[in-house]
Amino acid sequence: MKKLVITIALLILMAMAASSLFAANANQTAVLRLTAYIPEKTTFTTFDDMFVVDSNAYNFTYSVTEEARTKVLLVIAN
Repeated sequence: MKKLVITIALLILMAMAASSLFAANANQTAVLRLTAYIPEKTTFTTFDDMFVVDSNAYNFTYSVTEEARTKVLLVIAN
């Protein structure tokens, strides 16, 4: 009978110790790091004899030259 009481007491102590270990991490904050790829997009539009550039990419250069009555758009990707 004494062995049974000691075994039950040890099991209760072990259960209490294990539950306190798991409970210690319950209030911890965690950092979630998200990594995403945003594709580059460049749009050239023209209106009123002007070129408008809308882009989230910085790996290109462009220039507009006017020859006679024509405008030329030159785009160079770096």
